[in-house]
Amino acid sequence: MLQEEVEEEVGESENETESDTEVMSMTSSLIERAQEVASSGVVDEDFQQAFVEELQQELDSLRTRAESAEKSATAFEDTLKNTKDQFVRLTADFENFRKRSQAEQDALKSSVKGDALLELLPLVDNFELAKQQLKVETEGEQKIADAYQGLYKQMVELFRGLGLEAVPGVGFPFDPEVHEAIMREHSDEFDEGVVMEEFRKGFQFKERLLRPAMVKVAYKEDAPANSDEE
Repeated sequence: MLQEEVEEEVGESENETESDTEVMSMTSSLIERAQEVASSGVVDEDFQQAFVEELQQELDSLRTRAESAEKSATAFEDTLKNTKDQFVRLTADFENFRKRSQAEQDALKSSVKGDALLELLPLVDNFELAKQQLKVETEGEQKIADAYQGLYKQMVELFRGLGLEAVPGVGFPFDPEVHEAIMREHSDEFDEGVVMEEFRKGFQFKERLLRPAMVKVAYKEDAPANSDEE
């Protein structure tokens, strides 16, 4: 909007300069015709001289106005250029500020949400522990177990919707970035360096690791060397 208004003013200034040029051209033509009249001898010499001098003064005045208008137009163009440059810089600065503020707000929201989820992780631990210790023997206990499983599933879905994700566990290769190995055990079932048991689940929120998983890692014993002599 600002740029359009400035360009419109520049156009008006250019039109004014063109008008002054046309007036100068017309005045010059008029002087030439007056000089022709003077040389023809149709009017007396005093009138001719006064008429020509008057026109010459008018022409000088118009030239002065034209030069002043040209200088004003040049100054205005410089001002316009500086104004446009400032407008572009201000627009770029504001856009950068808006993006930076948005990024900071998103980072703050993510940090607060991650902290809240971290505080809720003991709930997951308690449900996991209860699941391991729960022994169903009667129909009533089965109903309780079903209700527990339904509640636990709802909680897991809620956390997942908030962006909470469990780190890879049993069957996945040990990763020091997300796993904390507290035991190693020989295993014929699992390959070398694979997580074979998970003592405590690990979780991450987006790119942030909330806590590593406590795991047991499998290893293979080295095969005995062949000592037979040929």
